[in-house]
Amino acid sequence: MRRRLLDAALEVFAERGFAGASLDRVAAVAGLTKGAIYSNFASKDDLFFAMMKDQALNRLETIRTFLAVTAVDSNRRQALHDIGRLLTEAFTEQREWELVLLDFWRRAVRDDEVRLQFVAHRRALRAAIADRVEQVLGRAPVVGGLTVDDVVTVVLALSNGLAIEQYVDPDLVSDDLFGRVLAMLAGEA
Repeated sequence: MRRRLLDAALEVFAERGFAGASLDRVAAVAGLTKGAIYSNFASKDDLFFAMMKDQALNRLETIRTFLAVTAVDSNRRQALHDIGRLLTEAFTEQREWELVLLDFWRRAVRDDEVRLQFVAHRRALRAAIADRVEQVLGRAPVVGGLTVDDVVTVVLALSNGLAIEQYVDPDLVSDDLFGRVLAMLAGEA
């Protein structure tokens, strides 16, 4: 049921925008009652944050699976290129999610209460991302003295920024751009 609600919410939020989406519509698209939403989520915001966590964990699982079968130490440069390609595929395939995230982000930067909730959720996700970055780069500072937290910030910003640029001009963002930048950040260019 939770999966159906998350999928329906993504569809409705992408179609109508966060402000225009109603929980009644999400329930209808999921083929459930509004009560089913409230038995799983406290509010529309809570539903969004669950979607955000779900999206991030799916991407992290893709990277975790890749790292489990890849000898990163033997060719870190290639591993970073491959990770960049996987992340590019994710934001390419999940265009609707990126648009929903941007819509909510706009709301968060305009409303301090929402922003504080958004920041709290993002920090929790950043910690999970930092674990994967450490798995590839280690905990020591990387090129230019960047910390793991700095790298996470740059990777998130790069992912969101490249997604925006790709949606506007698909030919602008090559499949290997993200990976090349990751390799440069790690001093593996």
